[in-house]
Amino acid sequence: MDKTLLLKFQGALMGTFTGDALGMPFEGLSAGKIARGFGRIEDMVEARLGAGTYTDDTEMMIGLAEILAEHGHVQPQALAGRLVYNFNGDRGYGGGSLKVLRALKEGVPWDQAPKAAFAEGSMGNGAAMRIAPVGVLNHHDLEQLEKEAEISAKVTHTHPLGVEGAKLQALAVGLAAKEDSKERVDSARFLEELKIYTKETSFNNALNCADRLLARYHDPETIANELGNEVTALRSVPASIYCFLKFNGDFKKSVSEAVSLGGDTDTIGAMTGALAGAHLGVNAIPAEWLDALENGEKGRDYVMELGRRLYKIWEQ
Repeated sequence: MDKTLLLKFQGALMGTFTGDALGMPFEGLSAGKIARGFGRIEDMVEARLGAGTYTDDTEMMIGLAEILAEHGHVQPQALAGRLVYNFNGDRGYGGGSLKVLRALKEGVPWDQAPKAAFAEGSMGNGAAMRIAPVGVLNHHDLEQLEKEAEISAKVTHTHPLGVEGAKLQALAVGLAAKEDSKERVDSARFLEELKIYTKETSFNNALNCADRLLARYHDPETIANELGNEVTALRSVPASIYCFLKFNGDFKKSVSEAVSLGGDTDTIGAMTGALAGAHLGVNAIPAEWLDALENGEKGRDYVMELGRRLYKIWEQ
């Protein structure tokens, strides 16, 4: 057993969970309001769902991880069914996701249901936010990783920007998992490798922007204006990659930065947490954050075990 790699698998999943829970209370607030009202976000805060509670981001990530653990690959019909089965309306699902899940529940085929919400398909980050399990499981084969990420995305998102955002986030997770957890990531090299695989010019432009911004300090409000803090994949996935690289080697600082951007804080926190967790491993997540996470039927212990199960699939 490669213990370091096991910790990375668990780190990607638990990083998603932790970033989601940390960001949840601040969703919809601007970077400026967060800075003025809360300062640096370093603790789980009570909110409508309770401190340490996850949202739809982690619930959908759990569903994807379960399907991978059971099938060894993304089985789209099974994934569609699992997303419907796991659905908890109290987790804060967006309107588009609700329409897609309702269509799936009513028996609309998985490859047609995404059009129930948007005729052209969703450009949102809902496929990217759940994608970490695909990234770690396929980190050794980036071509397979891209294929699996696309299949997973198309269960809910069919717009090219929604699909490409999920693929980019999965690739970033896979590349982060391949990095030495004891070393800082070479940001320029990491971004160049991502751009090799990125087909959409708009995402490449955003990665170039992230590269420029990493050259010197910028406050969260500037980053939010430049890279975004929104629910679209284009205006959130590159921002998450930036937050990971800005403080790579420090899980807490990376995820705190992500939440400080404001806007879609739970999702940007979740995606940044997935990247930092895949790089550094689950032990890099602050113990006080892990201890604060909900631990019910599909809580902290369950997600840790899912990470172990995925590692066992990879090891076979």
